[in-house]
Amino acid sequence: MGETSGDVMQKAQKGVAYLRTVINLNEETKHDKLDKFIVKVFPPFAVACGILAVLLVLYIREYTFTGIVFGICLGFALGFIVLGVVCVALSDKGVISWKYVVPALVFIPILIAAVLYFFGANIGINDFIIKYFDIFGRNMDMASILISVYSITLMVFLVSHAVVSVIVGYFRSYFYRVLRALEHPSETKRGRVPKWLFQIPDIIDVRSVELEPDTDDDRFNIELFVNIAVSLFLLGIVICSYLFINPLFLQIMTFEEMLLLGMLMSLFISPLVIPWSIVKSIGAKITSDAPRDFYLWKGMRGRLYQGFFAVTFFMMLLTLSVYLGMDLSRILLTYLGYASFIAAISTVTSFVYVNTYYKGFKNGIIKSYLRSGEQ
Repeated sequence: MGETSGDVMQKAQKGVAYLRTVINLNEETKHDKLDKFIVKVFPPFAVACGILAVLLVLYIREYTFTGIVFGICLGFALGFIVLGVVCVALSDKGVISWKYVVPALVFIPILIAAVLYFFGANIGINDFIIKYFDIFGRNMDMASILISVYSITLMVFLVSHAVVSVIVGYFRSYFYRVLRALEHPSETKRGRVPKWLFQIPDIIDVRSVELEPDTDDDRFNIELFVNIAVSLFLLGIVICSYLFINPLFLQIMTFEEMLLLGMLMSLFISPLVIPWSIVKSIGAKITSDAPRDFYLWKGMRGRLYQGFFAVTFFMMLLTLSVYLGMDLSRILLTYLGYASFIAAISTVTSFVYVNTYYKGFKNGIIKSYLRSGEQ
C-alpha cells in the first residue's frame, strides 16, 4: 500500500528534527546572499561575456575555427575572472583558514616554477606558458616562469570560484523543485524532465524522496576532494581527446593552440561533475514498491557522462589518426603537456569547492527541500 501525503510529511518532519542540529532553517547565511547575487547577475553577465567574446574575435582578426574558438574561450575566461573576484569577496570562510590557503597560493607556484626552470628549454611547456601568460614578455628566466605560473594559478583560482558559485547558486535556489517534482510526477514535459535527468526506469512508481546526507560539516572531506579532482581530470582528458586526436584539428592547429584551447575549455567542465556529486552527498533517493531504494546520483552521473560513448569515440578517433599517418609523438607531447594543466585545474577546482562551498551547498539544498515540505 502506497504512502499518503501525510506519511511523506511525517518523514519530512523527522528529517527537520534531525537536521536542525546542524542546519538553522530560518538563518540567512553568506551563501544565501551570494546565491541571490548570482541568480540576479548571471544572465546579463553571460550576455556580457558573449559580447566580449565577439569583440575579441573581431580584435584578433583570426576568423578560422581556431581563432573563433579561442576568442570565445578567452572572452568567457576573462569574464569569469572578474566574477571570481566578486565571489571570493562574498563567499563564506572555508573549512581551511585563509592563513593557510594564502601561503599555499604563494609558495606552491614558486616550487613549480623552480622545477620548470631547472628543466629550462628542454620542455615545451616553458615556452608555452611564457608566451601566453608572462604579461611582461620576458625571456626564459626564473622571473618569467614565475610570473607565468602565478598568472595561471590566479586565473584558475578565480575562475574556479566563479564557476562553482554559479553551480551552487542555481542548484541551491532551484534544485529542491526537481526533487519535489519527483514526488508528484506528471505527464507534462516539465514533469518528465526529472525522470529523464536521473534515468529513473518507467517501472518505478515514486512514493517519496528521502535524504540521507553525509555528516561531514566539521571537517575538510579529503575523500570528496580526491574524488572530485580525479573525476575532473579524467573527464578533461576525455573531452579534450576530441581535440588532440581529431585528424582535422591535428592538421589545422599547432601544439600551442591545442594546449591553450584545451586549458581554457577545461576551466568550465566542473558543471559535469559537481551536480551529481552533491546529489550523492545529500543522499537523495526515491522510495517505491521496489525492494531497493533508487539513489538519484547514479542515474545523474550516467546521464552527464555517457561514458561508454565517450570512450568509444575516443578510440575511434585515435584509430583514425593512426590510420591517416598522424604524428603520434606530437599527440603524446600534447597529452603530456595538457595533463599537467588539467591536473592543476582539477586540484584547485576541487579544493575551492570542498573547502569553501561544499558545506553551504549541501546544507542549502537540504534546507530548501525541507522548507518546501513545510509549506
